[in-house]
Amino acid sequence: MLRDLLRPSAILSHLLVAVVVVTCVGFGQWQLDRLQEVRETNARLEQRLAAEPADLASLADPGTTSAASVDQAELEFRRVAVNGTFRPEEEVLQRNRSYRNQTGFHVLTPLELESGGVVLVRRGWVPSSLDSPPVDQAPPPAGAVSVVGVLERPVDQPGFGPQDPDEGVLERVFHTDTARLDRQVDGELFPMVLRIDTELDNPTDDQLPFPVGSPELDEGSHFSYTVQWHSFAVLALITYVAWWWHHLRRRPAEAERDGGPGAEGAAGPDAGGGAAGPGAGDGAHTGDRAISSS
Repeated sequence: MLRDLLRPSAILSHLLVAVVVVTCVGFGQWQLDRLQEVRETNARLEQRLAAEPADLASLADPGTTSAASVDQAELEFRRVAVNGTFRPEEEVLQRNRSYRNQTGFHVLTPLELESGGVVLVRRGWVPSSLDSPPVDQAPPPAGAVSVVGVLERPVDQPGFGPQDPDEGVLERVFHTDTARLDRQVDGELFPMVLRIDTELDNPTDDQLPFPVGSPELDEGSHFSYTVQWHSFAVLALITYVAWWWHHLRRRPAEAERDGGPGAEGAAGPDAGGGAAGPGAGDGAHTGDRAISSS
C-alpha cells in the first residue's frame, strides 16, 4: 500500500490535487476578505447616511469640475444640504431605472447653487411613457429652494456595453457621467450627483418624480463565492481520497485472483494427483506380477 502511494506517478497526482485544493482555498479566503471589507465599508456608509446634513461648501468646493480635486471616497453617501435654483431646461433622463417593479427613467436636473457652481440632482423616478425632458408632469420647484440628499459617485462611460454619444446634446443617458454632461450644462458641474432619498409611502401621479430612496448597501456575492470555493476544495479532497481508498482495497483482490497463494494451493493437489496416480498404479501391478511368478 505504501509502495503504491509513493510511486512517482502517484506523487505527481498528490501534488496536482494539493495545488487544486490550495488554490480553491486561496480564492475562497480572498472572497472572505473582500466580504469583510464590504461589511466595514457598508457600516461606515450607514453612519454617513444617519448623520445630520452638512453644507456642501464645508466639504468640497462646489464650483469645481475636476474629479481629481474631489475625494469621492470621502464624500460618497455624505448627507448634504444645498441652496439654489433648478434648471429644468437642462434636465436629462437616465434610462432603464426601475421603481416598484416598473421600468422608467430617473430625472436628473441641474441645480444652480447660490454659492456658485452647479450640482446634478437625482430628483426621482418617472414611468417610461414620460421620455421627453423636461418632464412637464414632474416639474421641479420654481425659484430658490433648499435640497437635502446624499452624494453619490458619477458613473463614467464603460469600456464595453451601452455608452452615451460623445457628441451632441444628450436628453437621455445610460450613465451619470458628470464630465460628459458638463459640456452641455451652463456653469461648472460638480463631479458628484446629489440624490434626493426621501421616500413616499403611497405616491400618486401628482407627486412625480418619485424619490427613489437611499442607495442600497448590499454585500454582493462574496459570501456565496466563499462557500463555493471552499466547497470545491473539500469536494476535490474527498473525491481524491475516495478514489485511492477504492484503488488500494481492490489491489489485494486482483492479486489473489491473478495468481496468489489461494490459486497456487488449489492447483497443487490436482497437478500432483495427476502425475503420481499413474506411477503408483503401475508400481502396484508390477509387484503383484512378481509375486505371482515366484
